[in-house]
Amino acid sequence: MALKVLIRTPNHLGDTLMAMPMINEAREAHPGSVLSVLVPEYLADLFDANPAVDELIKIPTKHIHGLISVVRVRDLIARDSYDIGYILPPSFGAAAAFKLGGVGERIGYVTDGRRLLLTKALPLPEPLNSSHRSETYFNLLRRGAKASISYVPPKLFINDQDVERAIELLKAYDVGEEVKYAVVAFRAVAESRRWGKDNYVALIKEIVAEMGYHVMLIGSAADRAEGDEVVAATGGRKVVNLAGKTSLREAAAVLSQGVFFVGNDSGPAHLAASVGIPLVVLTGADDPAETSPVSTRKEVISLDHLECIHCVKNLCPLKGEEKMQCMTGISVEMVLEAISKVIEK
Repeated sequence: MALKVLIRTPNHLGDTLMAMPMINEAREAHPGSVLSVLVPEYLADLFDANPAVDELIKIPTKHIHGLISVVRVRDLIARDSYDIGYILPPSFGAAAAFKLGGVGERIGYVTDGRRLLLTKALPLPEPLNSSHRSETYFNLLRRGAKASISYVPPKLFINDQDVERAIELLKAYDVGEEVKYAVVAFRAVAESRRWGKDNYVALIKEIVAEMGYHVMLIGSAADRAEGDEVVAATGGRKVVNLAGKTSLREAAAVLSQGVFFVGNDSGPAHLAASVGIPLVVLTGADDPAETSPVSTRKEVISLDHLECIHCVKNLCPLKGEEKMQCMTGISVEMVLEAISKVIEK
């Protein structure tokens, strides 16, 4: 009987995309196995058309966190007898659900006091955060399976149907197949990582007027109103706000047909990297050594001379002129120069 392997994905878009190498190679590490992926429902369509995945188990959004999550996940997985489970979220609850759900071998990193819930508790790399998170996830598979497998970059499987849907979506905004466009993620969730609407407006005006490209704005439903403001401020004729109007796969397909991407080290940037589009990443409070999108076709803008750079804080603790200097110090000219470099690559 085939070995049954279960992988619990992270809860966030960027982290789940960084886990793709591990997920995509899981059956290479466990030959002949059947692979199930346990994923929050809002990330589930990332795995459509993925040949490495045999089964998707979707966690309802309201059951992602807290005790209810432990109970709900237990109920979702207890119906099957999984031989091996890889637990990527670092929480106690994620490991407890696998224990209560009867997963045989439970593999995860030693975090959040959950050592006794794991049958194979592996230490995190030393020093902490010394390796890229994508490789940290991949090494959980490599070490857990004791397999000699090679790391491969994150890859999202986009098919012809996805591309056709993107083409039809853009046609609804009078953007034909012949139109060349850039994709911009204009807003970060964390306040400390926001470059600002005014900067993006100035940048987009240059992309449209001087470079001759259209611009597609992407983001979540929470970004839609600001996206409309960006469109209005740029004149709107060649700028389309898709924030909150696409699924993840539709956004990925739109990205796959673009000329380049600009945005922060965030979920959309990882989505861009996973489909191979050249990208420019504005990085400040985040730590690019650990979380920068994995791509050979990227330019990273980072003001490394600042003592506080890569503080990994969601709110900047500084005041006055120093507040958010890692972002305010990035000029439109710097971004345009990076765009030119990445296009040349």
